[in-house]
Amino acid sequence: MKDPVPIVEFRNISKAFSGVKALDEVSLEIQKGEVHCLLGENGAGKSTLIKILTGVLHADSGEILIDGKEAVIGDICQARKLGIGTVFQENSLIPHLSVAENVFLTREVRGPGGFINYRVMNEETVQWGRELGVELDPQVTVNHLSVAEQQIVEIVKVFSQNPRIVILDEPTSSLSDHEIDNLFQIVKRMQDKGVTFIYVSHRMEEIKEIGDGGSVLRDGKFITAIEDVKTMPLDSIISYIVGRSLDQVYPKRNARIGDVLFEVQELSVPDTIYDICFSVHEGEVLGFSGLVGSGRTETAKAVFGALKKSSGKILINGKKVSIHSPHDAIRLGIGFLTENRKEEGLFLNKSVSWNAVSASLDRIKKHGILNFRTERKIVSGYVESLKIKLASIDREVKYLSGGNQQKVVFAKWLNAKSRIYIFDEPTRGIDVGAKSEIYGIINQLAENGNAVIVISSELPEILGVSDRIAVFHEGRLVKILPREGTTQEKIMYYAIGGQET
Repeated sequence: MKDPVPIVEFRNISKAFSGVKALDEVSLEIQKGEVHCLLGENGAGKSTLIKILTGVLHADSGEILIDGKEAVIGDICQARKLGIGTVFQENSLIPHLSVAENVFLTREVRGPGGFINYRVMNEETVQWGRELGVELDPQVTVNHLSVAEQQIVEIVKVFSQNPRIVILDEPTSSLSDHEIDNLFQIVKRMQDKGVTFIYVSHRMEEIKEIGDGGSVLRDGKFITAIEDVKTMPLDSIISYIVGRSLDQVYPKRNARIGDVLFEVQELSVPDTIYDICFSVHEGEVLGFSGLVGSGRTETAKAVFGALKKSSGKILINGKKVSIHSPHDAIRLGIGFLTENRKEEGLFLNKSVSWNAVSASLDRIKKHGILNFRTERKIVSGYVESLKIKLASIDREVKYLSGGNQQKVVFAKWLNAKSRIYIFDEPTRGIDVGAKSEIYGIINQLAENGNAVIVISSELPEILGVSDRIAVFHEGRLVKILPREGTTQEKIMYYAIGGQET
């Protein structure tokens, strides 16, 4: 039975950026103790709405009620006092500080004389990590952690503050299935204690598993409330989100597999990956699967020259090539969409246009001078084809939503006209409507005779886009499976170290 007064109520919230409305008179309610799923495509206004709730942004008009009373949320500290905690989609940790220092940032435990009590902070950090089912080293600096490990620290940081309302913005985008299960167990335990969750995710299977009620936003407007996301048909939810039905999430491809285009032999990086061997044919999509830290991304970085290999050969069209840096890889026709777009894929303070052509400047030069007319024509074409939502291609890319930033990275490598494409988590932070479009682009690249490698933590995605699946475990490629006859369970069997019987 619903409480007569919702724990959070938005009334006629509006917000605009440079004249573009991000939220337009949005009103919705969230009940105490529920996991409320905030649904919508990239640019629908979800992130803007939760940033207003947490004091990061201020609404142009409208009001927020907490427990039926109007709340003034001027900044993050005021939000915290109201019991609101947030795990943002983008990392907000301080890289040079330790895990414990990040968890207790601005609320350090102090002893006699005002000195910080690191022992207590370390112990409590370890304890909260165990609550999440993970072992944390509280003294390691954050910049030595993987993206997935950093995401876990973000989650520990929020839960350690004993909040009443927790916002989870794409919290599982870098987590393994095991880590996701642990997170959901924590969510359910805290939900039993009366904690309310606002859950933002593009993964429909997660929404169905963890969600209670929901609200759908589209183009900055409130579309509908969903009383029970578990019982509503998935097709209906998707139709509300995108405004149309999606007949097929993974478009079919006319696979025409040709000769071997790209081959890796006995590739090793000290203490990281060992004797990696695989090949990719013309017109083929090879999926890389495995648990977080299994060596998938490290293999891609070694191939691209971003990690120094200790041994191994790389062949293109049967000829050995030397790759000592990303510049060498790009020159040889290899494009690499990285997992962490903010740190490795984008120049955040540069424009969308600048980022989209940054890997292919030679193509828009004439007598050594950039042809800005050609640049704008090329970039505008990708903005239209990828449906990137923005006010202008001159807009700095840091102001775009996470999903639209990912599309800009995609445009960069499509524009580079590579022959070999490596996509590391290509749909991370991408909404359900855009995912199908991205899969269509991957299919088209393969149909055009390119070699494509897709690294993904989502097993349905790996099975949906790949012709073969390479499974990694503890730095080794342990099995290559055909798509036909392969199940999620079979992939996971090898990913956790299963052996041939």
